[in-house]
Amino acid sequence: MPNPVAIHTEAPCFSWQLSAGGRNRSQTAYRVTVADDPGKLNSERELHWDSGKVISNNSFHVVYEGDRLESDTRYYWRVVAWDETDREGEPSATASFHIGLLHEEDWSGQWIGAPDIAGSPLFRGTFSVGKPCERAVVYFACLGYGELYLDGSKVGDHVLDPNWSDYDDRTIEGLLYPYNDNGKKSVYYVAYDITADLTVGKHGFGARLGNGFYNQTARTVEGRMSYGNPRFLLQLAIKYEDGSAERIVSDGSWRCERGPILFDNVFVGEVYDARREIEGWSESDFDESDWQPVYILTAPSGRLRAQQSPADKVMGTLRPISRTKLGDGRYVYDMGQNFSGWVRLRVRSSPGGSRYILRFAEELNPDGTLDFTSAGGTDQIQHDVYISRGDEMEDYEPRFVWHGFRYVEITGFPGEPAEDAAIGVIVHASVNSVGSFECSDETLNRIQRMYRWSQLSNLHGGVPSDCPHRERLGYTGDGHITAKAAIYNFGMASFYRKWVQDIGDAQNVQTGFVPHTAPFNGGGGGPGWGSAYVIVPWLVYRAYGDLSLLRDHYEGMKSWVDYLQGCTDDGCIVEREEPGSWCLGDWCIPGSIELPERVVNTYFHAYVTKLLGCIAHALGRVDDQRRYEARYADICLAFNERFLDPKENQYSIGRQGADIFAYALGCVPPEREPAIRNRLLMQYSEELGGCVDTGIFGTGLLFDALADWGETDTAIALAVRDEYPGYGFMIKNGATTLWERWDGLESRNHPMFGSISAWMFEHLAGLRMCDESIAFARMVVKPPVTSKLAYAKAEISTIRGTYSAGWKRDGDVWALEAVVPVNGSIVIELPERLRKPISVFESGQLLFEGSDYETKDNRIVLGSGNYRADWAASQ
Repeated sequence: MPNPVAIHTEAPCFSWQLSAGGRNRSQTAYRVTVADDPGKLNSERELHWDSGKVISNNSFHVVYEGDRLESDTRYYWRVVAWDETDREGEPSATASFHIGLLHEEDWSGQWIGAPDIAGSPLFRGTFSVGKPCERAVVYFACLGYGELYLDGSKVGDHVLDPNWSDYDDRTIEGLLYPYNDNGKKSVYYVAYDITADLTVGKHGFGARLGNGFYNQTARTVEGRMSYGNPRFLLQLAIKYEDGSAERIVSDGSWRCERGPILFDNVFVGEVYDARREIEGWSESDFDESDWQPVYILTAPSGRLRAQQSPADKVMGTLRPISRTKLGDGRYVYDMGQNFSGWVRLRVRSSPGGSRYILRFAEELNPDGTLDFTSAGGTDQIQHDVYISRGDEMEDYEPRFVWHGFRYVEITGFPGEPAEDAAIGVIVHASVNSVGSFECSDETLNRIQRMYRWSQLSNLHGGVPSDCPHRERLGYTGDGHITAKAAIYNFGMASFYRKWVQDIGDAQNVQTGFVPHTAPFNGGGGGPGWGSAYVIVPWLVYRAYGDLSLLRDHYEGMKSWVDYLQGCTDDGCIVEREEPGSWCLGDWCIPGSIELPERVVNTYFHAYVTKLLGCIAHALGRVDDQRRYEARYADICLAFNERFLDPKENQYSIGRQGADIFAYALGCVPPEREPAIRNRLLMQYSEELGGCVDTGIFGTGLLFDALADWGETDTAIALAVRDEYPGYGFMIKNGATTLWERWDGLESRNHPMFGSISAWMFEHLAGLRMCDESIAFARMVVKPPVTSKLAYAKAEISTIRGTYSAGWKRDGDVWALEAVVPVNGSIVIELPERLRKPISVFESGQLLFEGSDYETKDNRIVLGSGNYRADWAASQ
């Protein structure tokens, strides 16, 4: 988080990227200094913290160890590093961070809401500034969605704020998930620096509230999710130039009134009556005499936390590629891309009170009308209604909903609509794009683009949802199976930190059970879903070196793994989960699911037990490490005893990924692995005709296994095949995002088959993190053995800097290029068929040539630099 306005910790972590020319550049020491004024960073006596010169090559998550940091205070920091020759580098630019409101007693405002006002209420309050301000930060917490206004203008560029969370205890489908009343659950607030906007004089605050997931009553398939009327808490902290301070807070002096939003629901849409707009309602001199007094409402039981996950924002626009007139004043616009967001409606010369109805869908029927099947059916049609003012030109965008769609039908135009009457507005969490992949096969490139659109469409409110329309829930199985791909493509550190907190909040502290959605809003899955509580923190630690996430959630992760052991009869094979929790096994296998769920359940029992042993090792918990390593070995042994059929050389039913789960665990007996592998390869080529037969968990494991076996061409053929089932089949049928099911009968925008994106980075471009590496300290560059691609390349901006690798071949001649950041390294590995004398250049200068590298385990280890390698393949 660069220069954050509010962070919620007394011990922030500092990270930096290094820049230096030349080869094999690295850090050997650093010094971090922190002060409450940037001018003090040059002082030796006025620092809040001086790490001193620390002999270390670590450049990430350096934990603050200085004087106590105070709430609502801004601090400044700088770092200087020493290079590989112990030469001191230039100091970094000065950066800042602002501590939020850490403690309950830091808040003095009151939670306020509206009396029985239908729709989305408006609130206003006034205050005066009597002298020049040095700093002014406003903190805004909300249950539901909220927008904050100052003197008539919206504050900030966030939408759908704040992040949603698990709001309260809730009984759904007869299952109760209690938690300790110790502030564990979370309520998020946002903070804005408004110093530049506060002049001496009178000012007006305004707030507009929406229901969000706090007061959601339209969709009850997973359970009822209504906790009361939306409410908010506001506190403005002003520090004046003369050193004095003042707080402006939400209290009983605020007033409220009904606004133009008559209805809003995240699963359905919004009804907006522009005739009810109130001009100047949030300005300081507005006449509020006929507005109602607010209600003082109870505060939530959860802990107030600063929102640190990237906020939802408007991330772009799409112009429709076609417009079709259906009759009866209906027009269907095709945005050309399935995405999440809404439509910006522009109407001209419309009589006041005219109703414009916008309905959204992912697909069309043969007659050109909207097909609602994949996005919730006719019982859950996404739609917005705009009632015009009667002006010559009117623009409308909803505020507290988003939709998942490609097509929008608009009814109500008095004549032929203008070309710009409907513009698609792309909305999702504002994560940075950090990775890219490209290869010579356009179908694979399209699959990569489809994954990215699907993943972004399902990042909202700090939650990775399953789909952006029908369910919109943080299904944990969907979330963890795509986490590696998301990390390769997007900056996910703070996003996943928030979501892991959601999972922890949802855990049953009495039993250790982790439900299948987080924040918990119902739904089911099985052990492959709740295991996200171990898998995601581990992936975040591997990618970003964030040890604190493992430390904070270690006891919860232990409780989950111990819970799984309690779901067995022998301590190993998971036979059951919670009553009514569905226990799906490997979800969305082509056709009917025949693979026994206990195979998949036990795989995850073993996998998270193994990971917990790794986590215990990272945290220095030696006894736990030994215990979980031994338990993992026992589960693998039991997996073989229960599921291995030695006569047929297969596991369980021998289909639908059964053997792949065993291979991924590493429990296949070495003497049987060739026979099992050959039988499986023959099955895919002959019995299945080159089609996948796996679900969301098995598919990623299958593609990884094929690459490990040197069968990359087989995997590519499985991916690009345009017959059912396969990714190419989706493309053949018009997909621009990934589908929930191979047959496309459900959602057409589900990222859960997106694990293939990580496979492209790692096994097609050949760029992946070393198994023993943390925070991308060392990457493996290993070109694949393939005849189906002429080139592939990938780039990943990591916490250390940017790695890139790309290879291309011309006949038997291969060339590889790689960029390694300062303080990073790569290992070039050439498959057996490609091991021939090689020439390696750095910045155009020959480093070495010949076959000497073969004496070093066929590995070439290189530090930072810009490299090129040339060689010829074996015949």
